[in-house]
Amino acid sequence: MTPAPAPTSPGLPPENAPKSPQSGGFRRHMQSVFIGGFVVLIPLLVTLYIVSFIYHFATGFSYPVAQWMLKANIFGRVAPIDTTKAAGYLAPLLAVMLTAGFIYLIGVLSTFVLGRQILNVVDRFVENLPLLKGIYGTTKQVIGVFRQSGGGAGFQRVVLVEFPRHGLWTIAFVTNEITDTSRGDKYLAIFIPMTPNPTSGFFQMVLEHEVRNTDWTVDQGIKIVLSGGLLAPTELNFGDTTAAPVAVKSDNTPLP
Repeated sequence: MTPAPAPTSPGLPPENAPKSPQSGGFRRHMQSVFIGGFVVLIPLLVTLYIVSFIYHFATGFSYPVAQWMLKANIFGRVAPIDTTKAAGYLAPLLAVMLTAGFIYLIGVLSTFVLGRQILNVVDRFVENLPLLKGIYGTTKQVIGVFRQSGGGAGFQRVVLVEFPRHGLWTIAFVTNEITDTSRGDKYLAIFIPMTPNPTSGFFQMVLEHEVRNTDWTVDQGIKIVLSGGLLAPTELNFGDTTAAPVAVKSDNTPLP
């Protein structure tokens, strides 16, 4: 005989009945949609922030001058509008034009002998200031290196280095090559950028055989760092890896 089905209480649904939607479904949906929209807006927000920062930094000295020029109605004879009332709208545009004109004037002065002499006087004056000479001198040297390297291409190539510990490979940019005259060892001066802000990082000097060369360009390396590895290629050519690094003791003498 077939056993009779177990009785169920009138107030309880059967075990195989479809479950009702969870109460947190709408909340999870809103969270996922909000996070998705925020992720999409991050590049735009970062771009607007950088543009805003550059604008305020570049027009910090010219904006008050632009406001004064408009309120004084200097352009009243040229412009048919009341520049005094339109100062709030025209001041940002005029400030950008004043900043661009100032930069152009400095560039023109640097092309003439008299202008270069004036700029050299200002340069020596700033370099002799106790609090500013260190920052100014270092910044000037860095800008000089980037100008000699072709307008920002100061990094020679992209390499991989074991950092911050053995077994972890990190992207680094070679900035210089240094030879130890006492031992003949060749060192690489490398810059290890941080993600997602490559303007800060670590400077290290490592032996040449302790790094791995890549076939990435400098632009590719910067994009990989900025994206946190999302734009990294799926394949990597490590070059000639047949010659393994020479094992050394703590005193840098080769092991037998």
